[in-house]
Amino acid sequence: MKTILYICAFMLVANLNAQEKSKNMSETTEVKTVKVNNGKEVVEKKVKVTTKKEKEVALDKADAGKVNQDMVVGKNQKVTKIIEIDNDNDPFYDSEIEIVTYVKEGEEYSFVKNTEGFSVSAKGTKKPYGNAVRSSLDDRYYIFNNKDYSGVGYFDNNGNFVVEYYNNEISSLITTKYVTITSSK
Repeated sequence: MKTILYICAFMLVANLNAQEKSKNMSETTEVKTVKVNNGKEVVEKKVKVTTKKEKEVALDKADAGKVNQDMVVGKNQKVTKIIEIDNDNDPFYDSEIEIVTYVKEGEEYSFVKNTEGFSVSAKGTKKPYGNAVRSSLDDRYYIFNNKDYSGVGYFDNNGNFVVEYYNNEISSLITTKYVTITSSK
């Protein structure tokens, strides 16, 4: 009886591990040190930037049934940057900023996490594009607001940020999607 129980437990764990999608992931970390003289003393400040790139990986369908199959790397790439700043002499970083890049209609947007949710800005500009505040009713949803519309946002199963809002001019529900960044690298 114990043997059957152990076999069932092993099969369940093996099955759960097999369901995870394969990903090609690279992570780079760059640390810059700057010495600043504030008039009283020389203070060493560090900035650490960690860039993580993720792509989905699959096996080539043309090689099905072969032992050594070719790998096909997906086009969609999610880029996450974490910027950590150390302003003093202790070994700990004092602040951390996480930036994730998404694309909507060919335009890149940076999503920067904050305490209420995140702010969105067009890539290459410091001007804010919109804000997403976490809903108090359900942590999976955000209230998204920009100059063009306000709506409900959420992350779908592929990690894309989806915003749904009602357009009064055409009397219809509009769905817009910020997809993970696409790169040919």
